[in-house]
Amino acid sequence: MFGKKETVLLDISLTLGEFDPYVDGAYRNVETFLLDVKQGKKLFVHVESDKPVDIALSDSGGKCIKFKNSVVNDTVEIAISKNEAITLFLGIFRGDKADISVKVRMG
Repeated sequence: MFGKKETVLLDISLTLGEFDPYVDGAYRNVETFLLDVKQGKKLFVHVESDKPVDIALSDSGGKCIKFKNSVVNDTVEIAISKNEAITLFLGIFRGDKADISVKVRMG
């Protein structure tokens, strides 16, 4: 699926939805990752989860450039138009809990 000239930006497993009385809403149900991307490349975000999660990507100005809800095993792909920092958001409903694997590649 990915070519030889790919760059791995993120490869992580995490749990969303842990109870935490020190954050707003008392649950850690949103996680963000900052990704430095290069113009002329494609960004691939692959998410596997045991429960549905929402995925959003926003540009450096805060504009949502891609959104997909209720993902359990899917890849989101976007073309990069300029060098910038893109933010990846992963989220679940408050009270839900999900074990998630995320792989982000640029190529």
